[in-house]
Amino acid sequence: GPATQDFCSAANPTIGDLSATGTGIQWYSSSSGGSALPNSTALVHNNLYYASQSAGSCESTTRLQVRALITTNPNAPSGESSMSFCSSDNPTVGDLSPGGAAINWYANPTGGSPLSNGTALTSGTYHATQTVSGCESTARFALTVTVTTTPSAPTGATNQTFCSVENPTISDLNVTGSNLQWYSTASGGSPLSGSTVLVDNTDYYASSTLARCESTSRKRVRAQITTTPNAPTGPATQDFCSAANPTIGDLSATGTGI
Repeated sequence: GPATQDFCSAANPTIGDLSATGTGIQWYSSSSGGSALPNSTALVHNNLYYASQSAGSCESTTRLQVRALITTNPNAPSGESSMSFCSSDNPTVGDLSPGGAAINWYANPTGGSPLSNGTALTSGTYHATQTVSGCESTARFALTVTVTTTPSAPTGATNQTFCSVENPTISDLNVTGSNLQWYSTASGGSPLSGSTVLVDNTDYYASSTLARCESTSRKRVRAQITTTPNAPTGPATQDFCSAANPTIGDLSATGTGI
């Protein structure tokens, strides 16, 4: 059998866990003499143990020497107790990040099999162990995960008309959504200030944000700005006879949409 045999303290290893190949194996605390140790005897770190084998009533006069090395199981890993993700990022177990060595993630606080790094995250609690020198922590670190559904693009009229005299700006565009941000491009770029002056026949793009998750698509709005006309022209003084019962419709001015 192996001359050095390794165990984890959490397994509470005993003489029965030592490995030797032969028949009628018996273990001792010395290389000769003494009494055989019961299988339930707890192993002691760095101690030597000696195995004999027997054939019938004949026991070997030499014994196999084995050194038991017992590694203390590590504590649970540590880190932030909660993490948030957006559904549009398609987060997986591989995106979780506590501090520790050789991290394994589980769906439950005890038992079960480790989750693969590609396992899709859902809102809930995940549990992490760390492994040091082949020994996995028996305690697990609990991490609360929140996955927020990324919102859709805002809704609203695609063409929006303004009068130049109003000096319309980004803040005058009208769409329905949450925590709106406006851009000059359909993707990428930096948000425009609400005070940005609108340009005639130009497209602007609005996103919606929920719990820091910004929509991946944007609502396109075309700003159409009509030049506000001057006042109409006409006689500054207009005369009427009372018998004609003059009305507003009798006033004369030159222009459109008077």
